[in-house]
Amino acid sequence: MDMYKKLQEMLDTHPAGAPPSEYFDQILRILFSPEEVEAACNLTFLLQPVSKLAEKMGKDQQSLTEMLEGMANRGVVMAKMSEGGEHRYSLLPVIPGLFEFPFMRAQRLPRREELAKLWHLYHTEALGNAFAGSATPQMRVIPVRKSVPMITEVLLYEQVAEMIGKAKTIAVTNCACRESVQACDKPIEVCLAFDMGARFLAERDLGRLIDKEEALRILDYAEESGLVHCINNSMDRPVVICNCCGCCCTILRGITQLKNPNAVAVSSYVVDYDAEECLGCFLCTDNRCPVTAVTENEDVAAVDASLCIGCGLCVSVCPTDALKMKKREKSPNPVDNYQELSIQVLKEKGKLEAFMKLNMG
Repeated sequence: MDMYKKLQEMLDTHPAGAPPSEYFDQILRILFSPEEVEAACNLTFLLQPVSKLAEKMGKDQQSLTEMLEGMANRGVVMAKMSEGGEHRYSLLPVIPGLFEFPFMRAQRLPRREELAKLWHLYHTEALGNAFAGSATPQMRVIPVRKSVPMITEVLLYEQVAEMIGKAKTIAVTNCACRESVQACDKPIEVCLAFDMGARFLAERDLGRLIDKEEALRILDYAEESGLVHCINNSMDRPVVICNCCGCCCTILRGITQLKNPNAVAVSSYVVDYDAEECLGCFLCTDNRCPVTAVTENEDVAAVDASLCIGCGLCVSVCPTDALKMKKREKSPNPVDNYQELSIQVLKEKGKLEAFMKLNMG
C-alpha cells in the first residue's frame, strides 16, 4: 500500500477523523517526505520510545531521532522526553494537530499559501463534516464572562477559571485558523493549550508559556474582540480553549459554512430579547454574533434564538436590558472526562475497534 494512503487511514481512526481526499493526500505529501511518512506509519497515537521504533524499522537510533525531532519541530508528530531521558514519539491527530501546529508559526511554514488553500478545500469537502460526524460534539461553547447573570449559582466563566487553575502548564499560541484562512483581522495570539500539549508547543517554539492570570486576561481580550470561547466538551480538565471567529475557525465554520448542527455543543445559555428595550444602536450586530442569530431589522435588532449558540457576545455590549442570557430549557451535558468523550465519539463514528487495534496491537 502507498505509505501516504496508509497514514491517512491510520489518522482516520482518531476521533477527529481524516477522511480520504485528493486534497489531504497532497497535504500529507507536503508535510511528510517519503522517508518521514514511513516513520510516521510506524507510530501510533500512544507515545513510543525511539529505541523501540528504531528496532521495529531496522533504523539507526541516532539518525531516526534526528529525523523525528525535525518532524516534531515542524509540528507534524508529538514528542516527549521520558524521565529516563529517552525521546518518545506519537502521531498527532488532524485536529488539533497536523492542521493547527504548523500554522502556529506560519512565517516558518514552507508552501504556506498552497497548504492553506488545500486545508480550506479539504475542510469544505470532507474534514469539517467528518470532525462533526458524531452525535456528541467534541467541542462546546462557553459564554463570555460579562454576559452571564450574576444570580446563577455557579458562573460558567468561574468553572473555566477553576479548570484553568487545575492546569500545571499553560501555553498561548497563534490561531492557526486565522493564520491559514485570513478572512478577518481578529487577534491571532489567543488560543490556549494545557499541560502536555502546552509543554510540547512551548518546547518547539510553536507557542509560549504563560501563567493563569495571563490566561484569564486573554479570555477577556478575546471577548472584547468578539471571539467565541470553545473548549473540549468534557468537564474534567481543559485540553484546549480556542477563541473562534465564524469566518476562519474550523469549529464555527462547521455551523456557519457547513450547517452541521453537531459542529459544536451550544452553551447552557441562550439569548433573551426584549425589543421594547432596544435602542437600535446595533452594537450587538457589529462583528459580535458569529452565527447571525442577531441581525439588524430596520430600527431595532432582530433575534433568532433557534440559531443562538449561547456565547453571550451580543449581551456583553448591549447598553440596555434588551439582550440578556437565560438558561436553556434543555441544557446540554458535557461528558465527565476527556477519555470518556473520546471513547463516546469513537463509538458513535464506528471507529473504536480500529482505534484500539492501531494503538493496542
